[in-house]
Amino acid sequence: MFFGQYLLSRGVISREVLIDTIERQRETNLSLVELAVREGWIDPPCAEAILTRYRTTDTDLEELCIEYGQIDREKLEELLRTQKSNWVKIGAALIDGGHLTRDQVEEHLAAFEKMQEEANQQLEADFRACKDPETVKTVIELAVFHLQRFTNGPVKLQALGEDGGTLFGGRRRYAQKLVGDRELYCAIDLPSEVATVMAQGFIGVPVEDDSEVAIDAVCECVNIIGGHACTELENSGFRLRPEPPFSTDEDDFAGKIVSAVCARVMAGEFEVDVRVFV
Repeated sequence: MFFGQYLLSRGVISREVLIDTIERQRETNLSLVELAVREGWIDPPCAEAILTRYRTTDTDLEELCIEYGQIDREKLEELLRTQKSNWVKIGAALIDGGHLTRDQVEEHLAAFEKMQEEANQQLEADFRACKDPETVKTVIELAVFHLQRFTNGPVKLQALGEDGGTLFGGRRRYAQKLVGDRELYCAIDLPSEVATVMAQGFIGVPVEDDSEVAIDAVCECVNIIGGHACTELENSGFRLRPEPPFSTDEDDFAGKIVSAVCARVMAGEFEVDVRVFV
């Protein structure tokens, strides 16, 4: 849960106030690429190339800005200082908008941080308790990392637990089988809104909801996650290879596999399920 959603769930602010505040944050909180374009150090086509590479690899955005633009280390540090000095957190935005006082923000933030600390401790305990914890944690953390890159928005792991792998209505499953020293499926169950944002972020052009182009693009996103998982796990001594990714609206796609470790993930205002079938 993000701080804004916490305030909403406690009835401290309304949904309208939250949406308005987030929009004002987006206008103020510019990315490094947007700042570089504003300064004239990167042109728009170059910016799009940087963002495409960033979403589809694990390369740092700072390194890509230097590689693609007319930027050296000194200019990069200047951009980072500008970004840091102008960055507005949601609490400050709520104060500036007259929705909350500073004392109210500090009080609720302290309670939220305590709740988050307890939730993180529970997540670590849940990872240790699940079957094949190293594999599960590697896949889920990579999925969360790349979801944030593909959607270019806030993504947070909420909770972890075992379930039957049920695909809930209104979602589509994007999955991949990893085979080798062990066999498992990694799957991401997405509402169409998140799938569309992922697809557009990956290929860089608008797509229609649930279109073949969108589905193929998200499958390729899953392929990247699976490929990175194989590389990470190989460093731990497990040799795996990914099979072609696929998408389905069927529930029991994995055949005989009837249980999974499920990570509840928030992608903006939408809930996403990341599952590892082991």
